Amino acid sequence: MGNRFREKVTEEGLDGKAVDKKAAGVAEVEVEPTDSTADERPDSGEDQESETQRKVGRSDKVAKGVSKVLGGDILGDRLVLRQIPLMLLCLLFLLLIVANRYKVESLSREKIAVEERINDLREERIQMQKQYQKSVKISQIAEDLGESGVGITSGPPYEIEK
Repeated sequence: MGNRFREKVTEEGLDGKAVDKKAAGVAEVEVEPTDSTADERPDSGEDQESETQRKVGRSDKVAKGVSKVLGGDILGDRLVLRQIPLMLLCLLFLLLIVANRYKVESLSREKIAVEERINDLREERIQMQKQYQKSVKISQIAEDLGESGVGITSGPPYEIEK
């Protein structure tokens, strides 16, 4: 894989133009065909080297990216500077969402408190209504008995003996 890249560079040059190999002082590289029986494993030494180089390259990129973010250099990039209005808009929407959620939660708590108060008042009304009905019943009986000549005694009941 690496040999093909070298061939391409020596034949065409880095910018894609044809280059005279002898004038440029580039030695020709002969690529020997690989024998399939000699190396049956898919992982050869060159593949392992290139894989480790890729990993090292990735870790370098990650390290540079992290240092760029932590150092504040990323804020100077044009790409980031162009996106500042969008970031501010997103921040505004985020603040609106948080404020709306807070307001909804407070309204929900208030609603629950009002519903509990309504239930308490209903129970109290039912109790008062029962007392009123009981007193109305007693007064109705007293009126009916008063018309017939029998009164309601204020003392304990007693038996009339015959």
